[in-house]
Amino acid sequence: MSERDNIKRKNVMDYITIVLGSLIMASALMFFLIPNKISAGGISGISTIFYHIFGWKAGISMLAMNIPLFIIGIRIFGKKFGLKTLWGIFWISIFTDLIDVVIDIPPATHEPMLAAIYGGLLLGIGLGIIMKGRGTTGGSDIIARVMNKYLHISLGNSFIVIDTVIIISVGIVFGNVDLILFCLISLVISSKIVDIIIEGNPSEKAITIISMNGEQIAGRIINEVKRGVTANISRGLYTNREKMTLYCVVATRQIEQIRRIVKQEDPSAFVTVTNVSIMQGEGFRAQTTLNED
Repeated sequence: MSERDNIKRKNVMDYITIVLGSLIMASALMFFLIPNKISAGGISGISTIFYHIFGWKAGISMLAMNIPLFIIGIRIFGKKFGLKTLWGIFWISIFTDLIDVVIDIPPATHEPMLAAIYGGLLLGIGLGIIMKGRGTTGGSDIIARVMNKYLHISLGNSFIVIDTVIIISVGIVFGNVDLILFCLISLVISSKIVDIIIEGNPSEKAITIISMNGEQIAGRIINEVKRGVTANISRGLYTNREKMTLYCVVATRQIEQIRRIVKQEDPSAFVTVTNVSIMQGEGFRAQTTLNED
């Protein structure tokens, strides 16, 4: 199979993936979140208000708000908001009203806490799948990028501002402070699930060792733990002594073995252990396809 065929096949799979993610997101909205007046932020949160105040169908209102934002995104940022974004916007709107109007399936629960938990879970799964398909859902993503470009607010802070305003608006419009708390629960759950799907939930840890006996420690890690080690010569500014800084990524179960090796070779060595989110390179599995060409 040629490289061109591989690219076409990958693009087709991306579009199928986005459709699947859109179906899951629409299910989260209509089975749990919107009927219970719970918002996880974004355009769907505004649609929740319109749905209950004016009786507007959620899919149509999301589409009506997303299309102008999509056009703005194309004008300002060019092709990065391309067909896959439009594809995701379209299918989320279609599936949402298909569930609500055409099939007319009732909500799975009317208990706000259950709706917040399971709605946030499904929403995060759906959004994560869409991102794995290298797509977006438009909406607040475009607004956040505009704020970043013209107001010089970071993307992370832009999302926080947008979601916070929408969630507080839901509580004010419906006159129920408890809704704000339920919305925040849903937002936290969906955000965490997206992170897990995009970055994975690996068991690997990154370990950094600063020691006078770096050669001996590195040799034992390579021979006994069977892990590669990267070394740099460094100098402690407090002691003005030359040391070696070792860095390696290992499985969680191997951390204690390495700590024992370090303690035996250099009890005064400085050791830190951190979580690893995304790994790419020889010997490690890829954790994400987000934004790959």
